[in-house]
Amino acid sequence: MCLTTTPRGMARPHIPTFALQECSSLDDFLTQGCVPLTFWFFQTRAAFTSQKRMEKWSRDRLDDYILLPGLKNFVWRKDCFFVSHFWDSANHPDPDGTCLRLHQKELEPQSWAYIWVDWSCMPQEPRSVPEERFFRRSLETISAIIRNCGFTYFYPPFKPRLWILYEIAEYILTCDGGLAVTPDIALFLEHVDEMVATSVQATLEKYNYECSYDGDRNYLTAWLELLVILKRLPMDVDVVRLVMDGITWQVTAHTQTYPLARMEIRKSEGLLVFDGREYNFTPFPQYKDFVRLNE
Repeated sequence: MCLTTTPRGMARPHIPTFALQECSSLDDFLTQGCVPLTFWFFQTRAAFTSQKRMEKWSRDRLDDYILLPGLKNFVWRKDCFFVSHFWDSANHPDPDGTCLRLHQKELEPQSWAYIWVDWSCMPQEPRSVPEERFFRRSLETISAIIRNCGFTYFYPPFKPRLWILYEIAEYILTCDGGLAVTPDIALFLEHVDEMVATSVQATLEKYNYECSYDGDRNYLTAWLELLVILKRLPMDVDVVRLVMDGITWQVTAHTQTYPLARMEIRKSEGLLVFDGREYNFTPFPQYKDFVRLNE
């Protein structure tokens, strides 16, 4: 396993190096008690392209990974991809490797270095206590991974999966480029547009969007409703990204204020105030209430 310590534009080591020097073991790092930063495991290109099927995260294969810190200029869409995928079974998302091979073929001619797949880049069950803690933090900050990576997907015939809808919405509503309309994503993109035109709740109910865990549903609904409100307001995508970064990283902040954008957000109350006008969304649950402790 290696660590990228220098962001683009810098020619010398940066704070992540010094943060990790405080860790005495992998478990020490996973608990993140010694690390004042969030780090993500990204698979290297060589590891991803050599697999026969998506490999489960393992502490025995750390050479397959690079550690990237959740800091500006470390995770870039030019270098990193986020893989959005369905789970074909409870025990493995892609048992026969069909989805993996599609991604490998699609990405092979492109220029990139690292890739993030939930199954491969977060500790999976059964998890030790340190692994559980790292899993929680990774899940909590997945929005930042989506916003800052390229987005790759291959979906089966349409199934109303809330996590997939959220991943697509997080990506397209926080960037200027959007996604090409292919048959497997077309309905999801239509539903994102419908959420903006009507409401999140109405769209989820109309198409019976499913989520395996109630805690996930509440959390993802809050994210979607906030994204939709921001989309409706007259603001640049850079401001939207700034706001969503604040929601991701300021976990314990009750109120977030953006004077230049004339906006205040109280996420635990589900209230956004813009130019003196109030907009309501599903309150964000406390993170300890969201995380699935006993999957």
